[in-house]
Amino acid sequence: MSERYYFDTCIWRDHYENRFGLGGRPLGGYATKLFIKILRKKDNLFFSEFIIRELKSDYKEEEIIKMLNILFVSGVLKRVELTEKDYKEAKSIGTMRNLPHGDVLHAILARKSRAILVSQDKHLQRLRDIVNVKRPEEII
Repeated sequence: MSERYYFDTCIWRDHYENRFGLGGRPLGGYATKLFIKILRKKDNLFFSEFIIRELKSDYKEEEIIKMLNILFVSGVLKRVELTEKDYKEAKSIGTMRNLPHGDVLHAILARKSRAILVSQDKHLQRLRDIVNVKRPEEII
């Protein structure tokens, strides 16, 4: 049975920009290895319009299409629809737990997809009661 993943926007950026974290942690390398694993195993990777919106703040539409294209072509990339209910729930939880709305929204969409939320954001560990959260290096 194939695994199901939902990457928050930072993982897409880590891969695309080959970023490094504190102490030289190869965030881009971890993300890329996980992308390769997903492609090889034909697992499911979910994305949402919200990820596209966040990426558009730093990338042109053509670049975003390139980021997603190989995954679309291979059949592993799946879209999860974003609803008003999702927004409202994210806002409520974010307010109660003092977390960024966007990060909570990613968690809700991962849960909706029955997927593991993949992120490097430590504060998302506070959402483990909503969704399974892992770093790429915990999966590869």
